[in-house]
Amino acid sequence: MKLYSYSRLETFEQCHLKFKFAYIDKIETEVEESVEAFLGSRVHEALDKLYRDLMFEKLDSLQELLDFYNSEWEKNWNEGILIVRAGKGYSQENYRKMGERFISDYYRHYHPFNQSRTIALETKEHINLDDGKEYHIHIRIDRLSMSPEGAYEIHDYKTSSSIKTQEEADCDRQLAIYAYGIKKMFPDAKKISLVWHYLAFDREIHSERTDEQLEDLRKDVLELIHEVEACREFPPKMSALCSWCEFRPVCPNFKHLYELEKKPAEEYKDDNGVKLANEYAEVSENVKELSEKADELKARLKDFAARNNVNIVYGSDVKVFVKSYPRLSFPKREDERRADFINTIKALGLWDRLAEPNTFELSKLIESGKLHPEIQKMLENYAEKGETIYVRLMKK
Repeated sequence: MKLYSYSRLETFEQCHLKFKFAYIDKIETEVEESVEAFLGSRVHEALDKLYRDLMFEKLDSLQELLDFYNSEWEKNWNEGILIVRAGKGYSQENYRKMGERFISDYYRHYHPFNQSRTIALETKEHINLDDGKEYHIHIRIDRLSMSPEGAYEIHDYKTSSSIKTQEEADCDRQLAIYAYGIKKMFPDAKKISLVWHYLAFDREIHSERTDEQLEDLRKDVLELIHEVEACREFPPKMSALCSWCEFRPVCPNFKHLYELEKKPAEEYKDDNGVKLANEYAEVSENVKELSEKADELKARLKDFAARNNVNIVYGSDVKVFVKSYPRLSFPKREDERRADFINTIKALGLWDRLAEPNTFELSKLIESGKLHPEIQKMLENYAEKGETIYVRLMKK
């Protein structure tokens, strides 16, 4: 049996290299977690205590919950916790107070907490995804409850500073795959409501899935698992999430930066990488200026040639051939007319004459390992291996 969690699959989609560091290499880092994750854990613990005590007919006061929250915060806080926004003046205390507000707002909103009956808290079950029972996925639900009408409710507490749109909630896979699991575990679950509690906004977002949607999702998750297992290349993927990644010091996208931060100012300036990057930036700026100047001269040469009815403009020891051509543009891939355009080409019998394999996409397919090994082997007979050097200048 192979056991997967949603967070593991999500990590793979976010960044293949982070997945490798976390789940294959299992690298230990100096950064234990982000302050956002730490905040989320402490708030979840407080709400778990609230509902767990209620299951034993004990209603905690708001002050009791806040005392518990602050005690757990103090006991678990350590210097390995990363505060990404420290540069903006936000400290541990700011985040602790945010948690107090989240708990207070929630308590006042839902007191006396009789909207539904709690069935389970912080579930740890797992269910199989395939007929052969080879692949299983964790069902980790913050709170599972049943409404007075008999509907199952999957509650998820979010401490993030952004909120899903309804469209995003209706496409969300995490709670949906949990709903698939609940259907398997509880055959009487005819209706399942997915409920996100966005504590920073004191708001709920609701969504539901049909049986057909859940079955499609099961297949999609299995396909993603197969992609994970077939993966042989683990490139890093730059995104806004990089700022919160605990593997930055060993990631090739940030490793040099962390090495530089350890150097004194005089060694920093003498670093070979710093010199190369600065020189490349200077040359690139010169190239940009020359390119703009060349474009300007092209336009002036075109005007000169047109005014004087000439095709070649002569200099001291050079000559410049000048000619303009009409240009036709057709719908590109992102154009909504693209499908109609392709169908028209096929209907006119021009497809075989105009179509060519997209070798760039084919190369990506082969590198991803998504193709069957036999198919990949056949295609590689036609491939010539080489190297492309890609350099892009960016601001830090």
